[in-house]
Amino acid sequence: MKIRGVDFVMQQVSDLARAAAFYRETLGLTQEIYSEEWQWAEFNCGNLTLALHGGQPAPAAGGARLALAVDDIHAAYAQLKQKDARVLNEPTDHQVCWHLDVLDPDGNPIMLHHRADGSFGQNAPDF
Repeated sequence: MKIRGVDFVMQQVSDLARAAAFYRETLGLTQEIYSEEWQWAEFNCGNLTLALHGGQPAPAAGGARLALAVDDIHAAYAQLKQKDARVLNEPTDHQVCWHLDVLDPDGNPIMLHHRADGSFGQNAPDF
């Protein structure tokens, strides 16, 4: 078997319309697909597609987490606070990067992340 790449990352959500509005309006992602019939929405995250599967209970804590790269972690924090998003922490400095955590309407954790060198995705520097 040869893995060719990642097609998408999926978040399970209980209410597709509510979750899609959060990812579109609060996080500012571009929605490319939305189907009530299929309970499915897809968002362009630049180098990855995020899929939402509606009508599903959110998975138990401890699963994989989505980390979205942002240009300015402090501006992202201010925008999330202004939109009354459930932000778990202020931007945290880890020397090589900054991050903060926010919850979607189902409590799925999302990390917003900014590397100190400005890279993202597979363009990561060697540590």
